[in-house]
Amino acid sequence: MSDALRYAPPVDAPGSGELGFLKLRYKAPGEDVSTLIETPILSDMAAISEDARFSAAIAGFGQLLRDGKYLGDWGYRDLIALANANRGADAYGYRTEAVQLMRLAQSLAR
Repeated sequence: MSDALRYAPPVDAPGSGELGFLKLRYKAPGEDVSTLIETPILSDMAAISEDARFSAAIAGFGQLLRDGKYLGDWGYRDLIALANANRGADAYGYRTEAVQLMRLAQSLAR
């Protein structure tokens, strides 16, 4: 399969655990040449950092506030649980505040 057309696991690799493939190109301010990042998105949640999981909860919260058509059956309870489980080091309390904001939005949505 050509990398240009890659959007799913290769046909010859059933059960590979790959959910998708990320291709991201960016250019730093003042640069003329862009940099390409290519990486598979795996279904193994253990390989995903605590920061990335917390970020996913916050992104999901944003989606939920905009009617969440991409969230499936996920709701406030699921997103709050994901954020709480992945708060990690919270030296300034911002992550705790984010979870409190999610709880407040949940109570107002009832």
